Amino acid sequence: MKARALTIILTVPIIWACTYFGGLAFLALILSLALLSINEFYKLMMKKGYMPAFWLGNVITIFFIIFAYYSLERNWEPAHSAIFTMAAIFAFMAGVFLKREKDTSVDIAVTIMGIVYIGWFFSYFLFIRNMTDHGGYLFFLMLTIWANDVVAYLVGTRFGKRKLAPNISPKKTVEGAAAGFMVCLAAAGIFSWIAKLPLIHALILGAIIGIVAILSDLIESVIKRDAGEKDSSNLVPGHGGVLDRMDSFILTVPVMYYYLVWVVLR
Repeated sequence: MKARALTIILTVPIIWACTYFGGLAFLALILSLALLSINEFYKLMMKKGYMPAFWLGNVITIFFIIFAYYSLERNWEPAHSAIFTMAAIFAFMAGVFLKREKDTSVDIAVTIMGIVYIGWFFSYFLFIRNMTDHGGYLFFLMLTIWANDVVAYLVGTRFGKRKLAPNISPKKTVEGAAAGFMVCLAAAGIFSWIAKLPLIHALILGAIIGIVAILSDLIESVIKRDAGEKDSSNLVPGHGGVLDRMDSFILTVPVMYYYLVWVVLR
């Protein structure tokens, strides 16, 4: 618990400073988190006996993140899709050089999965950060997800009786998830001023975040459980791996982005 608390004390100010000031500092933060996450993901896949193309996943992830940074003021979606298309093509080509007599198709699929799950989805951090001068939407997202996670953990540990998904994540409970969702809604209302969101949109986003975050967390748990691991790595003291800390954000970030674009800012 001390290691967990110390990690939070040391890392949260850095994350908030990079988010607030943006620029190259934020680019470096997201790029670092993405590269650490995709390598943890591929190592989990290797424990299953698969052989993803590490070099391709890392290179395409770098392309996604850096492209997202330098295309913030332009119509980025066509080129973003083009990068993904080329990534898929190169992943298929990489299968020729993996030198495996079996499971090559699975290796290709796992390589592409890592590119989408990490490289593609992490690029949305930069798109959301760019929507406000000092990352108001991203601060809103962080505060609501962290409120959800903390309360779900505390209530689930203390009062949880019914398992939410016992075969996937035995420690998560229905009571914890419900409490986390309610607090996520409350946090969305309280912190709506940070993102300058109308209360109705803040509450709708709070509900969306509360649902998608737990599903995003469970998906990462499925990946770890399938690989026979409790944590994605031991890189973050008291927390497991970087992927473990990012799990609730991975699916939530693109979902929030499109709600903002299609509903709030249209």
